[in-house]
Amino acid sequence: MRSNQPDHSGVTGKTLREAQFDGKLIPYQRWYVSLIMLVTIVGIPFIPLWLLYSLWFSPRYVQALSARLTTEAVEVRKGVFNRSDSTIPLNRITDLRLHDGPLMRRFGLRGLKVETAGQSGPSASTEGNLLGVVDAEELRNAILRQRQRALGAEPAAAAPAPKAPDADAVLREIRDILARMEAKG
Repeated sequence: MRSNQPDHSGVTGKTLREAQFDGKLIPYQRWYVSLIMLVTIVGIPFIPLWLLYSLWFSPRYVQALSARLTTEAVEVRKGVFNRSDSTIPLNRITDLRLHDGPLMRRFGLRGLKVETAGQSGPSASTEGNLLGVVDAEELRNAILRQRQRALGAEPAAAAPAPKAPDADAVLREIRDILARMEAKG
């Protein structure tokens, strides 16, 4: 399902790619929240209310989701009531993780978590957590390629491989070091 919000107010550079979100995110979200309510036991009476409410909320949440890769950053928008616009500069990205749990796999969904310097670990902010991205691996690779360009780094495949040292030369050097150590001791 494509976002209906192509206009980002904090545009940073030329748009290279816009993420699309899978419509299966709607039933996934209904099941996920329902299972949490079931496990907590206290939430069981609220499951029918949640399911009714989710008929309105879930489609609007997915419609409000948008993410795009620009020449300088990854821009993420989400939220129905509490909206958030995040701009994650490419030079601050430290890791891009693909993830999927058992329920996500059941619905054929994957997530992409964008981690930045100083915000990794279990208590990190979820601004860069994109659930249900269509072709999440492709988006991850596009972000990594653009990050390399933005940092001025050459792709790893283009860098010449360092010349391996001659094994005989290394062994001779070790022998000479050991001989000097014995002479001193």
